[in-house]
Amino acid sequence: MASIIPPPDLTVRTVIKRVTFTGAVSLGAVGAVPLFTVTEGALIRLIVAQVEETLTDVGDAATLALGVTGSTSLFIAATDTDTLQGALLWVDTAPDNPGVAVPAALKDIAINDSIKATVAGEAVTGGTLQVRVYWSPLTSGSNVVAA
Repeated sequence: MASIIPPPDLTVRTVIKRVTFTGAVSLGAVGAVPLFTVTEGALIRLIVAQVEETLTDVGDAATLALGVTGSTSLFIAATDTDTLQGALLWVDTAPDNPGVAVPAALKDIAINDSIKATVAGEAVTGGTLQVRVYWSPLTSGSNVVAA
């Protein structure tokens, strides 16, 4: 007799992270800005970032990418932070306002690593970014929480 495999839990959950950049480690210094800790994998139904306050840097050389550990631009490639201005939606390297079709790279992506932003070039010293993740578990132990 064949085994019956139960369907995955497709319940969509939501988690939100707001980052206020200061230039400090994990808050805008060159390197990783941890956003969400992922346990036992997740199906990212949708991930969307909105700039709440314009991002700033000192010498106009900072970039920001959105991805996971091991694939830092899985969702959004390095974006000049000078384009990340208040109220814009950050869904690709050319932020949009007031609305945009969400690119395929931001929806229905299975991941096993934590989600982070990656700062390069120079520190991001000011501004606020809100990131929303809508996700479904891949296993009974799956979880996504704000880092």
